[in-house]
Amino acid sequence: MALKAPVHQFTETQSIQITRQDFFYISNILSVSRLLMVPFIFYLIYKEHWRPAIVCGAIAVTTDLLDGFFARRLEQHSELGYILDPVADKLAISAGIFALVLSKSTFPLWAFFVIITRDVLIVLGNGVLAYKAKMITRSNLWGKCTSFSLSVAVMFYLLRPIMPNLYNNIEFYSLCLALVFVGISTVSYARHMFRVLEEARVIDSS
Repeated sequence: MALKAPVHQFTETQSIQITRQDFFYISNILSVSRLLMVPFIFYLIYKEHWRPAIVCGAIAVTTDLLDGFFARRLEQHSELGYILDPVADKLAISAGIFALVLSKSTFPLWAFFVIITRDVLIVLGNGVLAYKAKMITRSNLWGKCTSFSLSVAVMFYLLRPIMPNLYNNIEFYSLCLALVFVGISTVSYARHMFRVLEEARVIDSS
């Protein structure tokens, strides 16, 4: 059973602070590098340069795994990292999926809208939390599973044109699994956000 965070954790003293040193953390540099790769990911997929796109996508996934590793290993946790990591994930995955939709791939348009809607709602929710509760929601386990499973699904869609003998419909099955995580993570984030907002409202009224 999930433990409910104490109310005092969401007081006005928990402000969002970003320092110059945060920009030099290895974990944040990796997140920034993933952000810089977004236009290249989109261009390579849109132009159907499948092999370079796969390499670029693999590098992006690797940086996602490594930034969390270095943040824990070197104790480089920062508010900037809590912002950069999920934003970089969402933009890289969204760019790849949007390019797939525009290309000749079989990626379903409806799935793209489901994923984009979820990401927009989370970003808006985080904006409300930052304004109302002076905090940033960190990616939880379900969010990480969602990002990883969507990345895997995108990679399978990229592999299909150059590996036509790939297991039949594996890209669609992997997408279906990813969408399950999309649904679970959306509910998880929504419950957390509403709980934090309610606790912030109680503090404001006391």
